[in-house]
Amino acid sequence: MVGNDMNENVIASSLLSVTSALTAFPALLPPLSDVRKATGNADMTNDVRMGEAAASALVISTGIIASTLTKSPIPAMAATLAALGLVCMYESVLSATPKETKS
Repeated sequence: MVGNDMNENVIASSLLSVTSALTAFPALLPPLSDVRKATGNADMTNDVRMGEAAASALVISTGIIASTLTKSPIPAMAATLAALGLVCMYESVLSATPKETKS
């Protein structure tokens, strides 16, 4: 019975860590539609990277706190993977922005 409760706590805190990533990134970063249009705009690129750092720190901290409370590394790993996935998504949007040419 105790092992089953522990698994439920680990799962719940892992979901909390992932959910915090899904709320922190949109709250701290510009919308993806604006990021997509940021070709050659150094200010927007810097804003995105600062937002990625802040959101990642928030999410990973949440995962570490959850891991400390549950005595399991799984919430911290879930938070790190969620943050990494979202950073990769924003970076791919930044790098895949089509270059418009003037005619």
